Amino acid sequence: MKDDRYKLKERLENIWSVPDLHPFFQKYSKRPAHKIKEGTVLFNSGDFLNGIYFIKSGLIKLYKVADDGKETIVYLSGPGNMLGLRALISRDECAHHFAEAITDCEIYQMSRDDYFDVLSENPEYLVDLGYAFIERLNHAERRVEGFVSDDATAKVANFLLDSAIRFGKKSSKSITFPFPLTHQRIAEFVGVYRETVTNSLHELEKLGAVKSKRSTIEILDLAKLKAATL
Repeated sequence: MKDDRYKLKERLENIWSVPDLHPFFQKYSKRPAHKIKEGTVLFNSGDFLNGIYFIKSGLIKLYKVADDGKETIVYLSGPGNMLGLRALISRDECAHHFAEAITDCEIYQMSRDDYFDVLSENPEYLVDLGYAFIERLNHAERRVEGFVSDDATAKVANFLLDSAIRFGKKSSKSITFPFPLTHQRIAEFVGVYRETVTNSLHELEKLGAVKSKRSTIEILDLAKLKAATL
């Protein structure tokens, strides 16, 4: 018990440190990460969620489908993220979105009961769960800020800024993403035409904020990118 309290106290003292969830799922999942192909649907809106997913690699979109069949992407989830958090806290334990892999992925899966068993024996991991919910809230706030603007370049810049914060791999000169970002994919998320995304990226390149080549985008100056969101 004392050891558990020490671990919890140590984690609380570093509460703002980004948790590396891969070792957790690698250790406690009852089966190793499994590979899924691009286009695989993990769950549909209304499906019962008996557990959570952890993305080791790849990119998954959460989206809604309107009555006319139009898709609206509400969340982009990538390496290091958990999916299915609603199963942990909602009474119905049902998905409110569709989840589809938009690249090949490696996924861990853990049942709700197994996850709670681990948390009850290792309370320090509750802090990591809280961090996951805070990260989703911060993303939602940034998403709202992005939609407030009528300027397409600001919307694209906001999307890239959010993605850089959540998934970016920093080097001495730039920030890159561990997955391809096509102009069409950005357009689907931002809610504009693909051609508009292309024009916006050209504007951001002129500002020295990004470098774009096909499906590869580098963030050259995070401050300039943030300024473009205003």
